[in-house]
Amino acid sequence: MKNRGKNEGSVERNPLKTLQRAVNNKILVRLKDGHEYTGRLIETDAYMNLVLSEAEELEDGVAVARFGEVFIRGNNILYIKPDLTALGEEEY
Repeated sequence: MKNRGKNEGSVERNPLKTLQRAVNNKILVRLKDGHEYTGRLIETDAYMNLVLSEAEELEDGVAVARFGEVFIRGNNILYIKPDLTALGEEEY
């Protein structure tokens, strides 16, 4: 295998840092049970617990419920998709 160091042009990818940069931006969250939520990320922590405002529950990409604010526990999350246009290219 090729040894990839920081000085060889590779970009370091730190998911917690990326998530922290997504605060105050829209994100999409998919849970392990298949539910999807979208909303503005208000707060996150080292366990990837999330607080979303203006949250919506999605079913097949269509909003089926709206919530003012929701807390999502990090161990239930399958993936998080931040708005890449708001983060900038240096993250990816």
